This record gives sequence, C-alpha cells and structure tokens, in this order.
Amino acid sequence: MIEVVAAIAVGLALDCFSAAFAAGACWERVKTFTPLLLAASFGAFQAGMILLGWTGGNLIEAAVYYDHWIAFVLLAAVGGNMIREGLSGEPMRCEPMTLRLLITLSVATSIDALAVGFSTPFMGLEVVSMSLAAGLASLTLAILGYFMGLKVRSLAGERASIIGGAILVLLGFKILLEHLAGAA
Repeated sequence: MIEVVAAIAVGLALDCFSAAFAAGACWERVKTFTPLLLAASFGAFQAGMILLGWTGGNLIEAAVYYDHWIAFVLLAAVGGNMIREGLSGEPMRCEPMTLRLLITLSVATSIDALAVGFSTPFMGLEVVSMSLAAGLASLTLAILGYFMGLKVRSLAGERASIIGGAILVLLGFKILLEHLAGAA
C-alpha cells in the first residue's frame, strides 16, 4: 500500500515540478525564500485538496466535473503571458511573485488532488497518509523544478520565458486531455 501512496503522490507532484520549473526559468533574480514559498504553497494545496475532496464528497462533485477546464484556463493564461513576454523582443519582465500568482499556480497544479481525495476511500487508502505524502512530494519536486528552471534560465537567457510559458500551456493541455480521454 505504501508503494501505491508514493506513486500517486509523485504523480500529483509532477505538475508542481513543471510549474516550479517554469517559474525558475522566468525569474532572473529571486529572493532566498521564493522557492521555499512556492514549494510550500504547492505542497499545502496538494495536501489540502486531497483532504477537501475526501471531506467534500458530493458537495464538490460539480467542481470536479469542470476541474480540468479550470486548470487548463489558469495554466494557459499564465503560460501564454510568459510566451507573449518572451516573444515581444523586449527584455524579459516576468510577472513578479504575487499572492495572486502563487495561489493561481497552486490551485491549477492541485486540482487533480481533489479527485484523488474523492477516490481515496475507494482505493482503500488512508486519507491523512495520502495527503501528507502528496504534500511532501509536491514540496520536494517543486524545489527541484525551481532550481532546474533557474539553471535553464542561465543557459537559455531571454528564451527561458518562452520555454517556461510553453511548459505551463502544455501542462494545461495535458490535464485537459487526460480528463477528456478519461471521460470518453
């Protein structure tokens, strides 16, 4: 059972890794706490969404029906803006880390965890263990992704914003297609 929990947790955390990578590729100069804040937010939202899904049950069923569209729109908007900025020919001006951006990315990368929360009892998994594992995996992979993104930025320069934006848009499409394929 531990292997199942770990596999699900890492699977959920890969979206956080991708978004953190894009953030690292975009921001040239960061404050020391930025990667930790980003990773902590991703981890908290992953863990919280699992608990919310488990607790909310039928009350949130309608939101889960549209979760893939919400994630797609949020990620495509942030990623599209990064691509537009990168293609503008002007020096890169990535959107600064604001509470709004932090929450947008955290929600967009953790919506799948809501569905996992709903299904946790049916899989015979303990919800607190699942929640903690997903939060820790997301925190860890987000830090790793962020620093890998910084490295790509040092190698790719101004094009890093385009790369980071494309990753977010593709992540949005991935989430959308997975859910649409699963619904068919």
